[in-house]
Amino acid sequence: MKYSLLLLTLLAFVSVSVAQEGEFEQWKIKRTAELTGEDGWLNLVGLIWIEADSPYLETVSANSLGFAEKSDSATLGMFEFGQDSVWFEPTELAIQKNSNPPQSKRILVYPIAYGSGGVYYKNWKWSIIQRGGKYALRLRDLNHPKLQEFTPTPTFDYNSTFRFPAKLIPRFNQTLDIPNVLGQLISWKVIGVLQFEYEGKTFELLVLDELGKFFVLFSDETSALQTYPTGRYLYVNPPDTKGMTTLDFNYAYNPPCAYTEFATCPIPPKSNRLPFEVLAGEKMPEGHK
Repeated sequence: MKYSLLLLTLLAFVSVSVAQEGEFEQWKIKRTAELTGEDGWLNLVGLIWIEADSPYLETVSANSLGFAEKSDSATLGMFEFGQDSVWFEPTELAIQKNSNPPQSKRILVYPIAYGSGGVYYKNWKWSIIQRGGKYALRLRDLNHPKLQEFTPTPTFDYNSTFRFPAKLIPRFNQTLDIPNVLGQLISWKVIGVLQFEYEGKTFELLVLDELGKFFVLFSDETSALQTYPTGRYLYVNPPDTKGMTTLDFNYAYNPPCAYTEFATCPIPPKSNRLPFEVLAGEKMPEGHK
């Protein structure tokens, strides 16, 4: 009887482990698709800050766009700035995807859900982001050579040692200013603190609100050695009614800055610097220095 129970327990453990590894393999496939997709990070070719007194978008060269104070034959359209919004009125040169004939009316370009919109011209696509109270045009080359050259990001093997039960300690009405790689301080809403145990010690990680998702920025003793120097990111499922969730570092992923210089990655706060090696999740991308 004891042997049967032990066997059943072992089979259940193996079954869970196989399922976790299968989910992890699917996640890696999705990560590659995300990075190489139209709204991924590999095709970025520019992050161009917009000034209100130069609202006209125009072709600067075969590889870039820019802004001008006046309209001319190279103008692709004009930006209009509301109190909390940005609109773009295209000329006949610029179009929206699946728009035939080209749209001539104003297009809302900010705020919009990530990946839900953009304006197209030849092999380019652009959208608008806001950072530190300033607007910038995020320019993409949909035929960027990196898309064909990309090698999937290496990862650690799935390691259940770095999958932890964690308790959320909520924090209400709290924000934190976090610097990004551009030196801007961006205010983030704090959701709470996740507490978990590793090798008999209790650790805490600050959890932020990223468009309604539970978001963790962290670094550890692998940072700058096996993993990206400034740290990695991780999404966490909301807790259950007892405040418990799962903190699975196997799904830790590189910030966009690991793949492009045209990103505005937030830097993990000091409180989220773990004093041990997290041998799970994505490693340094191939070719990164």
